[in-house]
Amino acid sequence: MQLLDYGFAGAVMKKALFRTAIEQMRKEVDGFASRFHDDPSHLSGWGHRYFCPDDGGRLIFNPEKPHEHVCSVCGKQFTGKVFDEAWVVFYRNLAFVTVEKAAILYKITGEPQYLETVKGILSFYTHHYDSFPLHTKEGEVFSDESKANWGCGRIMPQGLNESIIMVRSILTLEILKDDLDEDFKKQFHKSFAIPFYRMIMPQVNKVHNIPCWNLAGLGCAALYFDDKDVMDFVFHGEFNIRRQLSEGVTSDGFWYEGSIHYNFFLLEGVTTLLLFCHLYNVDFGFESEQTVVRMLQAAYAFAFDNHRFPVPNDGWPDLNLKTFSYVYYMLAKITGEDSSIGNLIKNIEAGKETRQTLPLSESYYVNNVVPLERLMFAYDWNMKSFEVVKGKSALYRRSLFAMLRDGKTNLFFKYGLNGPSHAHPDILEFELAYGEKMVSRDLSNAGYYSNLCNTWHRKTACHNTLAFDGTDITSREPGELVSYTDTSVTAKAQLFPFLSAERSLSISSQSVHDHLMATSEKRGTIDLFFHVEGKWKLIDKPVLQPSALGFDENGYEYFKDVKKCSQGRDARFVFNDGTNTLVVTVPYAEGLEVFVASSPDNPLPGRRTTIIRRIVGTTMDVTMDMQFSEAREVQEK
Repeated sequence: MQLLDYGFAGAVMKKALFRTAIEQMRKEVDGFASRFHDDPSHLSGWGHRYFCPDDGGRLIFNPEKPHEHVCSVCGKQFTGKVFDEAWVVFYRNLAFVTVEKAAILYKITGEPQYLETVKGILSFYTHHYDSFPLHTKEGEVFSDESKANWGCGRIMPQGLNESIIMVRSILTLEILKDDLDEDFKKQFHKSFAIPFYRMIMPQVNKVHNIPCWNLAGLGCAALYFDDKDVMDFVFHGEFNIRRQLSEGVTSDGFWYEGSIHYNFFLLEGVTTLLLFCHLYNVDFGFESEQTVVRMLQAAYAFAFDNHRFPVPNDGWPDLNLKTFSYVYYMLAKITGEDSSIGNLIKNIEAGKETRQTLPLSESYYVNNVVPLERLMFAYDWNMKSFEVVKGKSALYRRSLFAMLRDGKTNLFFKYGLNGPSHAHPDILEFELAYGEKMVSRDLSNAGYYSNLCNTWHRKTACHNTLAFDGTDITSREPGELVSYTDTSVTAKAQLFPFLSAERSLSISSQSVHDHLMATSEKRGTIDLFFHVEGKWKLIDKPVLQPSALGFDENGYEYFKDVKKCSQGRDARFVFNDGTNTLVVTVPYAEGLEVFVASSPDNPLPGRRTTIIRRIVGTTMDVTMDMQFSEAREVQEK
């Protein structure tokens, strides 16, 4: 097996889509290479700091302006050391992506300047590797590895990022394996790879997404350079790659941290390592390889019918299948066009949605459409010949998720956690889609440095679940499934040491029924939140009076224009998106107060409508009904 097949260059140029992509890559590579400049004295900072502290928008990265950082949402300009050092990470990541692109361009065109671009950029980092300070993302600098804290990098601020650029480097070397002279490869091995091994191997100390990337960087380099001791560490060390997949992936096919972003994030590194094992005829492990296949199959089945993903826990909002198509293409290099993975790729490409980009660790897509992996591995595929794969209702018992589907109605339910890592305090929450539209979605979060991340996105009030006395759910434990069918699910959980709750959700092709029962050992204020997307405009509502929620922290400070519904009657809210109508009915219950407010979307300045149901006491027993219809049906009424 070879990374690039014979005939690759000629075949790529036969398709207009790829010719256009190649011309765009030329412009990007030529422009960056002509201006490339780096300096080991420039310390790299944490990429999560490259976000607007106020609204969570990613700052606009301009490789020509290392000291000017403008928010992509509000337009505010930021300056200072924190942002300059985060800029360095983006610049260096772009440098290593550029060498990958240049390597591909050289194999397609044979033009020598692209080989020189690869050699020039990689030589700079190779010859200066020991000159880059050993440091952490917090800016701590160490004289050598024996004094360093866990997580150090040199070129990058973390061992995680250092592993990512190592994987990119080895992919580049593999593409140009027959074109680079031996002295160049030996120098890279001596000055870059071996110091990388020494720094990264001690960081592989648990089952987690970061060690998966560390092992991918170590493994790809060790396979390329035939470093058998490092290969032994990757495949047989205490926290080896097989153990990571065996213990870290649930029987449902999801990474235990419960985030679709981190699920794919580690899969990128792991799948690259799997590909290198096939290139070098090294046993990855049958069960481990089947786990990777199963994870990609499960992720496709996990998406809503509109190809958007539920986004519980840490990650990024609005992700869809096209966001991660590049990982499927990598695996398809092994399994082939006619495999189940190849068929899933064609289903993904046929989707109507525009690809949602990633604000960090973004793989390269030409014009956000053609991933480099498609250009390399699927240039001759017949994308119109495939079997349509439709989503089905599913219970992910070990991952503590359920997906219900009936007609255009899709409901995702999260009823527990597999631990604290990357967890949000939102047990017993749900997300809802109707056809191509999201009705109520999880906001996931902005970059960890943004104020909104910890004060809103990681707060219970930001999610469709309940809070007690204005505080967040404290549990990080699994919930308990009570019952499940294709159109209904019931689960219960201990949300606080003193409060337990049970939630039942059922759907039909045009309706949703929600019943929640909570019992507390102490009296307090129980609030249950339901967020409706800004695209669904509230056009009819009950009689309302200005009010206040009485709490000013844990996310409550973000609710604006709070109004209270008249008591003693059902509350009925009518939303419209221009095509469909959603009627939300909250039946009257003794002691129940109903509020409606505006709350932040992700990113701002978007806002959502939030319905809040409140009971002051020890027990909440409430229902809510949602009914979908075409817009004209309500207008006629």
